[in-house]
Amino acid sequence: MTASAYIAVILNGILVGGVYGLFSSAFTFQSGALKFANFSYGACLMVSMYLTYASTQEWGFPVPVAVIFVLLCNVLMGFVLRKTVLRSNNFGTQILCTMGVSMILVNVVTFFFTSYPRDLAIFEHRIQITDRISLGSIQLVCFVLAGVVLLGFHVFLNRTWPGKAIRAVVQNSDIAATMGINTRRTMDMAFSLSYMLIGVSGMMLMVMNSARPDIGNYFQTLAFIICVSAGIGNMGGAFFSGIFVGVLSALITTVLGAQFPDPLLFGLFVVLLLIRPYGIFSSRKKVASSI
Repeated sequence: MTASAYIAVILNGILVGGVYGLFSSAFTFQSGALKFANFSYGACLMVSMYLTYASTQEWGFPVPVAVIFVLLCNVLMGFVLRKTVLRSNNFGTQILCTMGVSMILVNVVTFFFTSYPRDLAIFEHRIQITDRISLGSIQLVCFVLAGVVLLGFHVFLNRTWPGKAIRAVVQNSDIAATMGINTRRTMDMAFSLSYMLIGVSGMMLMVMNSARPDIGNYFQTLAFIICVSAGIGNMGGAFFSGIFVGVLSALITTVLGAQFPDPLLFGLFVVLLLIRPYGIFSSRKKVASSI
């Protein structure tokens, strides 16, 4: 391969990695900051993809209406999960219940849509940088949008009153309650908002890929690798770690073949855990300072 080919692979890996970073940021926010063991995360991401497909291809919603519909459905899904299976603070209960929810969601989607892959059949225009290097226009838009959404969420957490309330509850819920913050309502809001990030990620993934009922398992595993590698609770680190994983996966696929990225990524993940168990972008386990 030529140098131009490698540059093209790296650039496209960066664009895809940005979307990986976005849905991994939502996962690390739930598990690191909010302390929820949500094993239905990948299934919910898959449901967001199918909602995007169904609302645009089968129900004929205009794109703006479909976007609002998917986001509202995700907020509702997050709120219902928080009020039911994630109501308990026991991690064992959360893990077992959310695993059950994951199986239910996968089987419901399989029942209505079958296991046949679905896609939006969008023709992607290529942006020519040079004669040999090009970028996908959809991938570029998704990457920019992922960065803007994550930056907006960061501003929300740091500059608005509800965001500061979330940070206060994360740091010390007892003291936050004595200051007049309704901790339960704040956690409900935070968890529901994290599902908005899942909804945005699901729409991007549906535009860039095809959807299958079992695809959530892969994305959940990928999010776990990215979040632990960056440091649980570090949303910015998860975004950059997602970009790194996207580039590395693209290079391994190009050089060695499509069957090698997953084994090699898992191997590097184990090595990283042995060398730096608290993550690349974290030096301590204080979650509140990194959200």
